[in-house]
Amino acid sequence: MSSAMKQLFSRMLRLSGILAGLLLSTAALNTAHADNWTQQRSVFFSAQQALNSGDISTFQQLTASLDNYPLAVYLHYLYLEPRLDRVSDAEVLQFLARYGETGHGELLRRKWLYILAKREAWPTFMTAMKGYQLDEDYVTLRCHYLTAQLRTGRSVQTLKNELFDLWLVGKSQPDACDPAFASLYSSHLITDALLWERVKLAMDNGVLGVATALSQQFSNPNNAQWVELWQTMHRSPSATLSSFNQPDSVIARTVIVHGIKTLAKDSYQQAAALWAQFRPHYAFSVEQLTEAKAALAIAAYKQDAPEAYALMTALLSKQVPDNADDDRFIAALKRLDWPAVADFVRELPADQQTDLQWRYWYARALSQTGQKDSSSGKTGRELMQDVAQARDYYGFLAAEQLGQPHKIVHQATPTSPMAEAALLKLPSMAAAQEFYQLDLMTNARREWNYMSNHVTSEQLGIAAVLAQRWGWYDRAIFTVAQAGLFDDLNLRFPLAYYDELLTGAKNQQVDLAWVYGITRQESAFMHSVSSHAGALGLMQLMPSTGRYVARRIGMRIKSNADILKVENNVMLGTAYLKQMLDSFDGNYMLATAAYNAGPGRAKRWAAENGCLPTDVWVELIPFSETRTYVRRVMFYTRIFESQLKRSNPQPLRLSLAGQCAQ
Repeated sequence: MSSAMKQLFSRMLRLSGILAGLLLSTAALNTAHADNWTQQRSVFFSAQQALNSGDISTFQQLTASLDNYPLAVYLHYLYLEPRLDRVSDAEVLQFLARYGETGHGELLRRKWLYILAKREAWPTFMTAMKGYQLDEDYVTLRCHYLTAQLRTGRSVQTLKNELFDLWLVGKSQPDACDPAFASLYSSHLITDALLWERVKLAMDNGVLGVATALSQQFSNPNNAQWVELWQTMHRSPSATLSSFNQPDSVIARTVIVHGIKTLAKDSYQQAAALWAQFRPHYAFSVEQLTEAKAALAIAAYKQDAPEAYALMTALLSKQVPDNADDDRFIAALKRLDWPAVADFVRELPADQQTDLQWRYWYARALSQTGQKDSSSGKTGRELMQDVAQARDYYGFLAAEQLGQPHKIVHQATPTSPMAEAALLKLPSMAAAQEFYQLDLMTNARREWNYMSNHVTSEQLGIAAVLAQRWGWYDRAIFTVAQAGLFDDLNLRFPLAYYDELLTGAKNQQVDLAWVYGITRQESAFMHSVSSHAGALGLMQLMPSTGRYVARRIGMRIKSNADILKVENNVMLGTAYLKQMLDSFDGNYMLATAAYNAGPGRAKRWAAENGCLPTDVWVELIPFSETRTYVRRVMFYTRIFESQLKRSNPQPLRLSLAGQCAQ
């Protein structure tokens, strides 16, 4: 409900002077239908106004009359939240007993737990934790919970796994963890070996302060000197390696390898020369030899050393760190070295080889080399046929390689009036619906998220159906995916805001399915969303871009609110897409990359790799975010072509014909 409507209700109250006329009896509220909360909404906003003005008596009267209204929980939350450090424990526990299984109930519980921890009221803390599952991300609260358990009788031995899970990390943990960690130290469960393990984690992450603090805990004081030398190696690897003369030992080898890896990032040539000097004189483990070999190969590749490609192709997948494995694949792909691409996929772990991405590239490589797969005896084309059965970006690429139509299968999510009614009886679901109807979106999402984490997959599917029916497209999209119901294309790819997007596409003469693909990726049809970077609305326009485009098309924009308006946002977004398309001679692939990363980068990538095949070009986009973005938009565009009932979709390929020889 708009602020104007809220003011209208307030004005009506003041003019009538008959507060009792708005108070419904509990019996009347019990018979009110969930789809017709008009009277209750007026009381809800009046109760909020009373609370905001400090009229607690009127607030409590009004709130009591809303006992069965879905947002009664929110009124109780608004009253309790600022008073949590003053109200009685019994009052909070009473609230949690009734509303604990809602988004706002969970939020109040979490805030109260922090207050109880600050008071060191551990028995009450444990009572408040009953039935509550802590999210892994709440590290401070997890540490408070461990402390509470230790203070209320549980032993360190029974909690050691949870304690070590928080302690054995390569970073500093919150101060709230100190009491729990102190219990680990006092119980003598932390050995020098474990300390070395955590020191290595910290040094690998470059968190030197943690390593210094840990060095004071060693039973052998000489270890602290090694940690200091290790830190010197990290800060000045070139000078420290050049003067390093420690005798061979486990820690000496570890420090040397750390120095080689660190130096290689800045100077591959110097690191390689020093490594050649150290290798014959120290008994490096196989793991250490592999670490250094991979670090040098990757550094050579990034620094364009002449021997880089030979070093990269000499690596096995298991020798390359997870965060650098793609470099080896990209190096081979950029050279169109298809045997090396095939080798790369063969050497991946078995569970990764089944990913569609690697199945596609393996089939592509075998098709280029004319080889057969040694285990199945299939040709590259036969393997490509298998990939083409998938409704996926790589499945669609495979179909295009074979000149076949895309496999697009839709299956509706099962639902029934009875199942929907049962779901709507859940307090969090009812609250989410009512918050959504009142356009209180932050609160609506909080209740929806709570509901979606506490129901079955079948119920998630039904919730997605309801969300789309209400026009809450983003919740439908996210929830149907959470349920794993990927075959319901109507829920995943709705023709939302059809009139606005069709008008924008027609006015700018751009492909409507492409506009849908961009919008689906940008906002999932959240019309009022603002990103962390400040991008606005359905088509996620930066304010500066929106104003720039507005000037070019003669639209008057006074504020960011104007850019957020659906009609304006689509008009500006499609106009900007048209500008990108014109900049790249109608090339939808490059225009897509430009919409995400900017036209300057897209032009540079086109100049560097424009003569490569389309599928290879996308894989070589250096920004992982843009690479994923382009893949998704191209995939989504295909789906929306189907949703729009097009019988003969045109492929949106990269084409620089005439500029280079393919």
